[in-house]
Amino acid sequence: MSRENDRVFDVRALEAFDAAMSSGSMTAAGRRLGIGQPAVTRLVRELESDVGFQLFHRNGPRISPTDRGLRFYEEVQRVIAGLHQIRGRADAIRDERLPALDIAATPTMAGGLIGPTLQALGGDLPDHVNVQTMNAAYVVRGIRSRTCDFGVAAYPLDHMGLERHVICESQLVAVVSTATPEAHRDGMLPLSLLDGARLITVGNAYRIRHTIDTVLAEQGISPAQTLSTNSSLNAVMAARSGLGVAIVDPVTAFGIPVKGVAVLPLSTAIPYFWGLFSDTARAFAPSQMRFVEAFRTACQGTIPDCTFHDPQDPGLLKRIGQLLRTSP
Repeated sequence: MSRENDRVFDVRALEAFDAAMSSGSMTAAGRRLGIGQPAVTRLVRELESDVGFQLFHRNGPRISPTDRGLRFYEEVQRVIAGLHQIRGRADAIRDERLPALDIAATPTMAGGLIGPTLQALGGDLPDHVNVQTMNAAYVVRGIRSRTCDFGVAAYPLDHMGLERHVICESQLVAVVSTATPEAHRDGMLPLSLLDGARLITVGNAYRIRHTIDTVLAEQGISPAQTLSTNSSLNAVMAARSGLGVAIVDPVTAFGIPVKGVAVLPLSTAIPYFWGLFSDTARAFAPSQMRFVEAFRTACQGTIPDCTFHDPQDPGLLKRIGQLLRTSP
């Protein structure tokens, strides 16, 4: 193996590239870093030489990222975040205090559960907390690369290399405008009301949408129209406008209360699972593990019918897959 491939990128060059990307010019990047524009330009050119491809298109003083530069920027952002995390940990060790807390969560989990979790920490809340929202695949990636301490996401989920701390179960719910007759029904909302009506829900066919579609097909229910979105909160807001019945996760429905809607249980239970995870090889101090208990407290206090499962149960993942219709 060539020793050339073992070279570590210059951190200053990575910071210069990150600053140029985020500020839009070499001059602005220099001001941000406290160095001159020529120094930024030199560092970026050295980085281009190291990676072996052009990071920016240049037209005089104007720059724009290349396609490869954009893809590389995603990687650099994670590295820079990791460096900031290391700096924060070093400061905490020096000052003999709790370290910063870095959390990666899907938008649903960040909006519905992270606030109550941090509130439940009370006096144990660190001085610095960083919450990054991303899709479930990137949450897993952040956990494995250790750019976050804990990750929070819903199933289905790739579990390779993850430690399960908390596993929760609840049910999907219906959300309707309070101006509709359905909002004033006693008891549960029958799925049959969706036959020939408009269904509002998330559009990812590999996540809760798959389970919803499977259950509707099993009961011979065919919505006449569908409004799909990549956000459960968008679905709730569309339901508030009277556009149809939204079927969404309970974390959004109960964790992000919206005026003008009614949240109703479904006559057919459609399960929803989520959890709190970390890297399997990660060792935590007792102070950090209090975040796990705070998360349990938040789930229990936010979701009315939240059920906890033993995260170490060897058969749990298979049962979750079967209930979500993602495994035989």
